[in-house]
Amino acid sequence: MKEELHFLKCIDHEVPMQIEIPEGKGKFPTMLLVHGYMSAKNCDGHMLERISARLVKEGIIAARIDLCSMGENLCSREKYGMRTMIDEVKASFNYLKTLDYVKADYIGLLGHSLGGRLVFTCSTLPAKLIVTLNGAINTEEMMVPSYNKLEMRELGYNIIHTSDGRAELIYHRFEEDMKDTLNNNIRNFKNPILVCIAANDPTLNPKIGFNFVKNCNMNNVDSIVINNANHTFNAKTGDYTKLNELNDKMIPWITKQME
Repeated sequence: MKEELHFLKCIDHEVPMQIEIPEGKGKFPTMLLVHGYMSAKNCDGHMLERISARLVKEGIIAARIDLCSMGENLCSREKYGMRTMIDEVKASFNYLKTLDYVKADYIGLLGHSLGGRLVFTCSTLPAKLIVTLNGAINTEEMMVPSYNKLEMRELGYNIIHTSDGRAELIYHRFEEDMKDTLNNNIRNFKNPILVCIAANDPTLNPKIGFNFVKNCNMNNVDSIVINNANHTFNAKTGDYTKLNELNDKMIPWITKQME
């Protein structure tokens, strides 16, 4: 496996992209992996890293990005919101198409949590497939994290304490962007979709995924349910049993769609 770190241009800043490439020559199918809310490409118990490693073993390039102001992304936190992140996902997808080792017509999208909402929103891209992991895929509905509204009015921002112990800022723009980017784009996506649901997710109600699968009336949608798993498929606990179970089911599905 080869690893490369790229910094691609997106409007007025750069998006860090870690690319892991299978051994061999030629062009490879590729998955673009998008992390969730207040996370980064190598956070969440290294969940996306472990998914990337399994993809590469199957001959698929894995590309992980840091979204606005997270990880190695130096964009201002004041711009942290759906509009900036949509631009970043689209710029990353289009950048991958230019790389000489990427099969340009075989690029898929995978998103976790808020990243799941992003890949559904960016389904206007010519993606080969879309996968969501505990995704906030009810893209026609508002979803805003809880915050101190009085403090937001007085200061213009809130301090958010993440589950892994970090203190991060959120600005009112996040809520404004969520409202401005409500959409039903996924209804027009014709390629395969896989909705992966942790049945015991305490962070994002699993009913969001279950309801989409049940009510979407789309014949291109498959689903995977992992019981006794939380929002990161227990990766943050250091026990990767459930994440491995997810990979054992998800990676073959992705590989088949890339044929």
